[in-house]
Amino acid sequence: MDIWTPPTLEELSRQVLLKNEALAISALENLSKMLFPALFKEAFSSRCTRIVKAMVAAWPFPYLPVGALMNTFNSEIFHAVLEGLDVLLTQQVCPMRGKLRVLDFRRMPREFWPIQAGTEDGNCSAETGSDKQAGKRRSRRELRPRMKVRVDLYFRSQLKEEEMYFLQWAQQRKDSLQICCDNMKIVLLSLDKVRMVLSAFKPEHIKVLELNIDWSWCTLAQFSTYLREMRNLHTLSLVNFNMDRLSSCCPPPRSDEKKFVQKFVSQFSRISSLQHLYLCGFSFFSEHMKLLLRNLKTPLETFSITHCHVFHSHLKDFALCPSLHGLKHLDMSGVLLCNVCILPLSVLLEMGADRLETLELQGCRIKDSQFRELLPALSQCSQLTKVNFYANDFSMNLLSDLLHHTANMNKMTMERYPAPRECYDRWGHVSRDTFSQLCSQLMDTLRAIRQPKRISFATYICGRCFQCCVYDQEARLCSCLQ
Repeated sequence: MDIWTPPTLEELSRQVLLKNEALAISALENLSKMLFPALFKEAFSSRCTRIVKAMVAAWPFPYLPVGALMNTFNSEIFHAVLEGLDVLLTQQVCPMRGKLRVLDFRRMPREFWPIQAGTEDGNCSAETGSDKQAGKRRSRRELRPRMKVRVDLYFRSQLKEEEMYFLQWAQQRKDSLQICCDNMKIVLLSLDKVRMVLSAFKPEHIKVLELNIDWSWCTLAQFSTYLREMRNLHTLSLVNFNMDRLSSCCPPPRSDEKKFVQKFVSQFSRISSLQHLYLCGFSFFSEHMKLLLRNLKTPLETFSITHCHVFHSHLKDFALCPSLHGLKHLDMSGVLLCNVCILPLSVLLEMGADRLETLELQGCRIKDSQFRELLPALSQCSQLTKVNFYANDFSMNLLSDLLHHTANMNKMTMERYPAPRECYDRWGHVSRDTFSQLCSQLMDTLRAIRQPKRISFATYICGRCFQCCVYDQEARLCSCLQ
């Protein structure tokens, strides 16, 4: 039987204030600042826009993590927060109560709210040293440190009305606010729209940029001039939607596009903080790949080059590039390597053997004879936690040898291997019984060496139902074989 707990005096007070907006707003001047977070949270979730607006203007702490409360977007409450910030910006002198310096729209766990509603990393002041030194020479209005708005932005296809509103709002207040976009994702926008987005924010604040585009090399070259301004960019992800649907790869640039590729890759020399580079669907000539790698100024932790054409010369360049010698994550999924000498890849693995944590070679169609060249180097990668070798052409013998070479990989948490080619008949169809039997044998082989945590074997994707057969604890067959 549940025992009813009567509301506390504080909870009753909040209920009264939320039912009477005029009373709540007038009470803010004398309200204990320790009551602000709980009242704001309830006003926010109840969509009491006038109270929210007034509380933003009167916020008694330097930091307000609004993003922790925005599980779903509501335009009215979003406008109320911005209007409250406008009230604070237009006040002629420093308000007695409003101490807000950083308004944070970034999404974060809701549990973040009660703990961090007042501070951001222990120091929320947006005032710089030069601002402090110049304090005595500034007017009363300027005595208030410049406020900062932090956001993560995701724009898709066409800019929505609310996105346009925020961009215009930010553009109009660039001189009075420091608007910082740490994480920006843009999907299928035209270059003109991207320019409009970037005009509202200083590119130097962007730390993570993800671009999913269908641009020509000419357009990409025009955009690349923004990269030189992104001094703090540590993660860059470029996904090209102009891929050949049959080969899942993008063809190399035409001869008349070379100058645009040259301009694009030359901009990498201006990115001094890059740690994670993802290139999906971009194919380069050898000289452009050399230039790109030469222009990397910092050691990378992640190098992902997927669904593109890679040649032997590219692999040699990877092995010779100092910025790739300490990788934690290497992903070459969707790169067809069946006709390429991959020996340079073993050199790259040896270089980072004591650091590499994830290795993904899914869909590379590597053959037995090729992969055997990687086994000695792979066995040295004792820090691996995840490998993915799905959709490669491995025999039962090769898979057995591969599993024995993982004997010292005790940190492994996820392993994905291709089903042995003996599972297929001469027409390429999967034999259900053979699949289950051989995968069970391989599972027993590995368990005799070490205890795997998550391991699976999978066939190629079925051309009729577009599913694959997977064996982990038991066989899960594609729809055609059920």
